[in-house]
Amino acid sequence: MGNATFCATLDVVAWITGQEEGYNTLNVRLESFSQEAAEEAAGRIKDRLERMGVGVGFWNVVDPDVHWAQDMLDTVFIILGVLGGLSLGLSGFLIINTMNAIIAQQIWQIGVMKAVGATTGRVVRIYLTTALIYGLLSLLLAVPAGGAGAHLLSAGMLDLFNVPIGSFRMMPTWVLIQVAIGLIVPLLAALAPVIGGARISVHQAISNYGLGGKFGRSVLDRLIGRIRRLPRPVTLSLRNTFRRKARVALTLLALTIGGVMFIMVLSVGASFRNTIDVLLDDFGFDVFVVFDRRYRVERLLEVGESVPGVTRVEVWDVRQSTMEKANGEEISGQLWGVPDDSRMFTPRIVSGRALLPQDGRAILLNNKIAVDEGIRVGDVVTLTVDGRELTWTVVGTIVNLNNNQQDNFVPYDALAREVGNVNRTAFVMIMTERQDASTHKRLVEDLRAAYTAHRIKTAYFQSSGELREQIGSQFDVITYLMLAMAILAAIVGSMGLMGTMSINVVERAREIGVMRAIGATSLNVAGIFVAEGMLIGVLSWLLAVPFSYPGAYAFSSTIGKQLLELPLDFKYPLSALVLWLVVVLVLSALASLWPALRATRISVRESLAYE
Repeated sequence: MGNATFCATLDVVAWITGQEEGYNTLNVRLESFSQEAAEEAAGRIKDRLERMGVGVGFWNVVDPDVHWAQDMLDTVFIILGVLGGLSLGLSGFLIINTMNAIIAQQIWQIGVMKAVGATTGRVVRIYLTTALIYGLLSLLLAVPAGGAGAHLLSAGMLDLFNVPIGSFRMMPTWVLIQVAIGLIVPLLAALAPVIGGARISVHQAISNYGLGGKFGRSVLDRLIGRIRRLPRPVTLSLRNTFRRKARVALTLLALTIGGVMFIMVLSVGASFRNTIDVLLDDFGFDVFVVFDRRYRVERLLEVGESVPGVTRVEVWDVRQSTMEKANGEEISGQLWGVPDDSRMFTPRIVSGRALLPQDGRAILLNNKIAVDEGIRVGDVVTLTVDGRELTWTVVGTIVNLNNNQQDNFVPYDALAREVGNVNRTAFVMIMTERQDASTHKRLVEDLRAAYTAHRIKTAYFQSSGELREQIGSQFDVITYLMLAMAILAAIVGSMGLMGTMSINVVERAREIGVMRAIGATSLNVAGIFVAEGMLIGVLSWLLAVPFSYPGAYAFSSTIGKQLLELPLDFKYPLSALVLWLVVVLVLSALASLWPALRATRISVRESLAYE
C-alpha cells in the first residue's frame, strides 16, 4: 500500500539519493499522551529548532494507542458484517428454492404416503430432517472453508502492513456460532415450502402432480393476457413466468438483492474516486514541493519556472493552528496561506465569497467547523498560530475534505505578515503541461536537480497522481472486498433462479410432452425456459435500479463517515446499471440453460405417462 519503504544507514541513504548525509525527521514520545499536550510540545520544539536555524516544514501528531489504519479496518469489518448478513439472507432463499424443488419432484410420493396413513406432521418432520441433514453436510464444508478463508483474508490484510499472521487456529466461539446458524437457518427457511407441500391433499398430489392451473384469475394475469402480437414462444414464456407468483417473488427478491449490492459496490467505488478527485482539485496542483527551510520567494519562483514542462509556480504557506471550541476543547488543523493570484485554488464555497486580493485578515472557514460551532459569514474567529492568537474575519465557508475537514484558508501575504515570514516560504505548488504520471515523475527529478543546483534543499515531493494512487490503493482494498461479496450474492441469486427453473420443468412435464407431441422441437422447448429465466433477470434489474440509488447513497455515506468522518462525494455511475444488466442477463441465461436442456430430454411417452 503506497510507496515502498527501505531502511539503511545514513551513509547508504546519502549514496543512493545523492544528498548530504544528515537527518530530516524528528520523532518525539511524550510521557503521557493527549492531543492538546502533543500539539503544544510540537509548537515548542518547532520554535526551538527554528531559533537554532533548523527549518520545520510540518508536524504530525499520532495517538500511540490508535493504529493509523484502524478506521479502514473498522470499515472493512462493517462491510463484512453487512454483506455477510445479506449473503446469509440470500442463502435462505436458496434453501427455500431447494426445498421447493424437492417437494415439487416428490408431490406424488407425498400423496402416496398420506394415502397409506401418514399425517401432515409426519411428512413435515421427514422433510425438515432432510433440511437438517443438508445443514450438517454444509457445515462439513463451511467450517474448514470459513476458517481457511478467514485466515487467508487476515493474511492478505496484514500483509498490507507488513505484519506476519502467525499460525492457523480456529476460534471455538465462532465455530459454535457457525454451527448454530448452519442448523437453524435451513430449518427456518424450509418451514414454509415443507408445510405447504405437506398440506396438499391426496387427490391433488396424485391427479395433478402439483401443477397449478390458475393462470388468468389475478389482475396481473389478465394484464399479461392482453399482450398481443408477440411470438407464441415468447407469449408462453411470459405467461408461465407468473404462474407461481410466490416462487417468482422469492427468486426476484434474491436476484434484486444481488443487483442492489452489485450496483451499491460500484457506486461506492466511484464515490471513493470522486471524493479523491474533489479533494485534490480543491488545491489544483500537479506537484507539491516542500523545502528543508524557508527561502526567498523570488528564488523559488525563478528556479521552478525555469524547469521545462512547468506552466505555473505558486508559493503557498501552511501553518499548524488551533481554534478553541465553545465547549473549551481545541480544533487542531492547518492554516493555508493562498496567494492572491492563485489559479490552482478553486474552493467549493457554501456561503459567502472567495478570498479577494484586497483582503487582509480574511478567512475561508471549513464548513464543518462553521456548522458545528455555529459560525456565520462576518463573524470573527481566533486561531492560535506559532503560539500567537490571531483574529480573522470569516468571509466565506467552504467544503474541503483534507485533514478531517479541519483546514482553513487565508491570504498568503496576511499570514506571512502575522507570523513574521514576509517574502519567505517553504512550500511551492507546481502546474504542468501534461497530466500523466510519467511526466510528473520526470518533472520531480528535474525540479530536484534544478533546486539542488541553486543550493536549495528539497525535503519532500508529492505529485497529485502519486497522492491519488496512494489514497486510492487504500480504498481499493475495501472496493475489491465489496465487489467479491457482490459477485457472490449474484451467483447465489442465479443459483436460486436455476432452482426455480428446475422446479418449473418438473411441474410442467405434461405440458412439455404435449408441446413435443404437436411438433415443438428441442430448440423451441429450451428457448421457452431460457426466455423465462432471462425475463426474470430483466425484471430483477428493473426492481434493483430504483432501490440501488438510496441504498448506494446511504452505504456511501456510512462508509465515508467511518473512513473520512464525512459522507463521500456521492456518484451514481450509469455504467454500473448497464454492467449489472449484462451480468444478470448472462447469469440468467446460464442458470436457465441446464433446466432447459433437461426439459428437452423429456420424451412424449415419459411426460404423458408419469401418472
